[in-house]
Amino acid sequence: MMSSSPETSTRTTGARRAHREARDLAAARTLARHPPTRYEPHLDGLFTYCLSVLCDHDTATAALADALVCAERCGQRVAVGAGDRRAWLYALARWACLRKLAEARQKRQASHAAGRHADDRRGPDR
Repeated sequence: MMSSSPETSTRTTGARRAHREARDLAAARTLARHPPTRYEPHLDGLFTYCLSVLCDHDTATAALADALVCAERCGQRVAVGAGDRRAWLYALARWACLRKLAEARQKRQASHAAGRHADDRRGPDR
């Protein structure tokens, strides 16, 4: 029988998630400032791709940093040859861009929902 106690939960608590996100953000900033040389030939194209998808310089920079962090994490486990590295990096950049777009959509939906709840509390106009 499975226990539903917090000790066996597979979910990340808010504090742990915030710590992990802060750590990942710091790593992303470091990688964005000093990317490994093996990624250098692809950085301009990757950034241009992210910018064309997201249409915002800061968000594109963040997406590229996310892709580079993921590449660094997975790069040790995934055997990517020099010829395949470009395609792999673009796939990571696409994933990061789609993730940023989904986050933006969730924020918009939350703000719209908050606006609707505020209207509900005021009551109907009579």
